[in-house]
Amino acid sequence: MFRKFPTINLIFVAGIAAVSLTLSSCGEHKEESSELTDVEVTKDTIKSEVRINFDLIRINVPYPGELIKKLSAAKIAYNKNFLLPSGKASSYASNYQKAIGLGALGADIELAASYNQVQDAVEYLTQMSKLAGDLGINSAFDPEFSKKLLANISKPDTFQLMLDKAYDKAERNLRSNQRVATVALIVAGGWVEGLYTSVEELNTNPNDINSKSLYNDISVHCYAFNYVFQLLEAYKSNPDCAKLLQELEPSKATLLGFGKSGWGPDALPKLRETVTALRNKITN
Repeated sequence: MFRKFPTINLIFVAGIAAVSLTLSSCGEHKEESSELTDVEVTKDTIKSEVRINFDLIRINVPYPGELIKKLSAAKIAYNKNFLLPSGKASSYASNYQKAIGLGALGADIELAASYNQVQDAVEYLTQMSKLAGDLGINSAFDPEFSKKLLANISKPDTFQLMLDKAYDKAERNLRSNQRVATVALIVAGGWVEGLYTSVEELNTNPNDINSKSLYNDISVHCYAFNYVFQLLEAYKSNPDCAKLLQELEPSKATLLGFGKSGWGPDALPKLRETVTALRNKITN
């Protein structure tokens, strides 16, 4: 079935998201607000016009956890083999590798947390802290935060909110005209890894009745390719963003096509092949 994606008014979406976040913070997570308080005020040095463009695009790129937590809800079994080997982070030498790696490890720790895999979460958080330090944003993943994060691993919603907040803090700390490109790389790394692990998990039982709704969720995540591409395109003068744009280009047709011509188990092998190639290319 042909699936039509309507044109999105980004300003309207930004407004809706802001209202949603406000309602959420006042509702079911009220009792957890003390865990989510960010007392650090980070000066945003990015030019106002660049900030507006960045925010309007960024808000349309889903956080990996939004898709990942639906896997455990669908009763799909956890498989650590689908995660990026945590030790791989120690081999990353360039800013390009470290930024993409930080985004990817964030997606992986959310998968581990969704299944209450404490030891795996600790393992990935250690590597994330190292990469964050190398990128100059160690305050977003300091020991005190890590301790609080792990204490909430049995509360998936709280864990996701706290981790998302840490990434928001990291993004703010990188916001200057020189370093905002690093944010784009982190966002892209998390988006690709979240898609990869979700597709791999779904592939373990693609015809199960509980998996049916995941195809639609994954197609929405695939469509966010447009916004990831726009984000990188805005900073293509940066060599790292230009490089990642080239790496993404071969995947464009498959990712945007998934869900438009009849999504389901039959379309999964092609999507899996494409996403696996992309993920392996950018995380090696």
